[in-house]
Amino acid sequence: MSELDVYLSQYFFDTEQMANASQLPVVQFLALVREGLVPGPAYVVTNGATLKSYVFGELPTGGAKDGSYFHPATTVWVERALQTIAKVGREQAGVALRARFAEQMQSALAELNGSTWRLPDCFADDGSVIAEGIAKRMQSIWAHFLHGTFGLCVADPVSEAAIARKEVLQEKLTVLSANGTRFVYSADEALVMLDLIDAFAESAMPFSPVEYPVSSRKRLVDDLAARIRVGLAA
Repeated sequence: MSELDVYLSQYFFDTEQMANASQLPVVQFLALVREGLVPGPAYVVTNGATLKSYVFGELPTGGAKDGSYFHPATTVWVERALQTIAKVGREQAGVALRARFAEQMQSALAELNGSTWRLPDCFADDGSVIAEGIAKRMQSIWAHFLHGTFGLCVADPVSEAAIARKEVLQEKLTVLSANGTRFVYSADEALVMLDLIDAFAESAMPFSPVEYPVSSRKRLVDDLAARIRVGLAA
C-alpha cells in the first residue's frame, strides 16, 4: 500500500463506501453528484499513477488505488439534498440548495468579518453587504464546494460555518505573513501569529503526501511556524 493509499483510506471514503455511509445505492449517490446536489469527490486516482483534484489539477502519484474519494462529511450534504428533494422536488432542488448554502455562507462570513478578519470586498465598514463582492465570492465558493475542494482542505466540512472559518483564517494568515514569505516579526506579533497558525492548522486538512510540498499546510503552518519560532528563540 502506497503512502497516498494510506492517506486516502485514513481520511476519505471511496465511492462505494460513501454510498453505503449515505445509505444509498451507488447509482443514486452518483446521480446526486452528477446533478450538482452534493459535493463531488475531493480526489480522483486514475491508472494508479495520477491524482486529480480541482485545486491542484493532475499530479503524479507514484502508485495508488484507482477511484473517486469523498470526505466522510459528504453524508451531511447528502441528507440535506434528500430532504430538499422531498420538500421542493428534484427539478428545483439545485436552486434551493444553492440559495440555502449562500444564505448560510453569507451569515458565517458576516460573523467572521466582525470577529476574525475584515472582508472589505464583501462588507462595508458598517457591516452592510456589498452585493457585487459577496456575489463574486459566493460564485467561487460554490464552484469549489461542488468540485470537492473543501473535502480536501477543510478538516470537518460539515457546515457552511466550518468552511467559512477555514477560508477566512487562511485569508488572514496569508495577508499577515505575505503568503508565508514574511520573515521578521516582533515578539508580540510572533505570539499572535503562532496562535493564528494553530487555529488555521486545526481547521485545515493535513493534505495528501502528493500535494503537501505545494500546499498551504506546508507554507502557512509548518514552514512559517518553524521560522517564527526560530526568530523568537534568537
